[in-house]
Amino acid sequence: MKVREIDLRHGADSARFGNAMLACEGYAPECSLAGRCLSSGDCFASPPHLVAARMIEGLLPTDGRAGLHLAYLRRAAEMLREGRIGL
Repeated sequence: MKVREIDLRHGADSARFGNAMLACEGYAPECSLAGRCLSSGDCFASPPHLVAARMIEGLLPTDGRAGLHLAYLRRAAEMLREGRIGL
């Protein structure tokens, strides 16, 4: 069952709503309150490997901090985007 942005609407089937909340990449409570995706539908329009890459990239600091574990995360996101890791 593929979740869609419409599944976030108020009054949606509870199982579909729950799955839509799990697909949310942003702040799920705000999307739930709005009854729509506040990320312009990106959470529901992309293949799973691109969603995973965006979620990993969201974990990376933007202040220039470096470290081995951050390099691993950055590389994993790159590999997902290149299709070298399948989901």
